[in-house]
Amino acid sequence: MPRVREQRRVNVDEGRKKKVVMEPSVWGRLPNELLERIVALLPLRNILALRPTCRRFSSLLSSPAFLSHLQLHNSSAFLLLSHPQFTHRCLPLYDPAADGWRSVAVPSSSSFSAAASPSFLLLSASSGLLCFSLSRTSLLVANLLTNASKVLPLPTYSASSPSAATLVSLPSRSNSPHGYKIFLPSASSSDVFVYDSTALAWTRFTGFEPVLGRGNPYQNGAFLDGSLYFTTSEPFSVVGFDLQNGAWDAAAAPALPAELAFVRLVGGGDRLYLVGGVGRDGISRSLRLWELVGGKPGGNARYWEELGRLPEMMCRKFVSVCYHNYSHVHCLWHEGLICVCCTTWPEVLFYKVSRGTWHWLPRCPMLQEKWSCGFRWFSFVPDLFAVV
Repeated sequence: MPRVREQRRVNVDEGRKKKVVMEPSVWGRLPNELLERIVALLPLRNILALRPTCRRFSSLLSSPAFLSHLQLHNSSAFLLLSHPQFTHRCLPLYDPAADGWRSVAVPSSSSFSAAASPSFLLLSASSGLLCFSLSRTSLLVANLLTNASKVLPLPTYSASSPSAATLVSLPSRSNSPHGYKIFLPSASSSDVFVYDSTALAWTRFTGFEPVLGRGNPYQNGAFLDGSLYFTTSEPFSVVGFDLQNGAWDAAAAPALPAELAFVRLVGGGDRLYLVGGVGRDGISRSLRLWELVGGKPGGNARYWEELGRLPEMMCRKFVSVCYHNYSHVHCLWHEGLICVCCTTWPEVLFYKVSRGTWHWLPRCPMLQEKWSCGFRWFSFVPDLFAVV
């Protein structure tokens, strides 16, 4: 009798399994609009897993009809690491939510396949878009999620260095496709070139240009309210460039704090932050962080309010990493974190704005020990609506 009961249970379980199996012919008869609505309800990781299964799902992520149904909330954000010795097919990224490392594949388009030269370098990132340098005459913009990319020839009359390019992803409106702009200063004149993805063209702006700190090729402009903000060479100051009309503002911010050995700007959300090393004779003795506050109608004049100072022991490590050569230091905003990085060091120092605490992100396990320089970090927030 026990054997009979056991056999019956097995048959019942098998029957239940058969009931939940969907016949392929049923899915094949679903209207496209209904299928898009169903797939749009899946988590993002499942949608991406469907992409390589067939051409239909591969083209789904670029379909305006599908994007209109898609609702993404609390999408993941990653720190993306670039290094000249990484293969072009894969880049490592850090997932703060899982506190672990994973890799992301670079699109296998013909543009990337041809980019096997040393000049192929990740220059800038904004939201889900990445800007690569293919050569001294062209850039490449890519969305890793949609597997879309576009080659942008540089203006023939620009005489610009691609390494100075800053990519800005335009704000999206209610999950609708949106574009981007690229800021590119001339290396030999006061001209500035701005590429607008909606106009599919470069615009040349001439006139007054402040003396930017071009001794450091790793700095991107800090984006806030339609303008990019930069720091000038010593004596340090902040200037703004309006991406719409091409006008420079030499009084974009109040005077900077005194005794700065180096400065970096970080734009986060609707805020502008200043990271600076404080010291004398070009040597930092402490690292501090300020926020630009004030300036609202009826309020006080704008000023730099100090947010925090790096603890002494952590500052000693930071100074030893930089060897007092601050041209290697670059900063970025990443989902509530202000990251301070150095191209000669594989770790990241970051400040949690909400808690006011400092932390070190350990070395990426995918790095080889012999790699000693060339580390670049970028904020990568997957965005299916960013159109190249």
